[in-house]
Amino acid sequence: MLHKKRALAAALAAGALGATALTGTVANAAPAEVNAPRVGGCVGKAFAGTLGPGKAICNGNYLVRMQTNGDLVLRVISTGMACWTSGTNRAPGGDTSAVFVGNKFGAPWVDIESESQGRLTRIVGAHTYLHFGTNANVNTRGEFWIGYKKIAGC
Repeated sequence: MLHKKRALAAALAAGALGATALTGTVANAAPAEVNAPRVGGCVGKAFAGTLGPGKAICNGNYLVRMQTNGDLVLRVISTGMACWTSGTNRAPGGDTSAVFVGNKFGAPWVDIESESQGRLTRIVGAHTYLHFGTNANVNTRGEFWIGYKKIAGC
């Protein structure tokens, strides 16, 4: 079994597998779209601007991807299992982005925005008493944070 997991991880790293081999299920999670769980498209561990369609932030075995169907999804890379979704999988044509807003007078947030439909949802993060949250990120424990607020985890 361990050999199969290593082979799957190696294939993922090489980008050889499509989403059909990696589909996982979670309550209220959107189904995987073609090429969504691939590791390609990682722009780093965090973003402080815009995360465009198909792009992801990755750290260790976890990624947060802005899927072309409009859903922001936290996944386990090795299995493709979705741990959390924004629930915005209704935007056609891949025109949706996640936009981080570092608000100094209130909590930071990420807006899921569609060019054709406007803002689909807002996910609100937090500051601490002494520090402003400056990005949205994923850590090696599979946690998605906006500023200093944990939004979801695997």
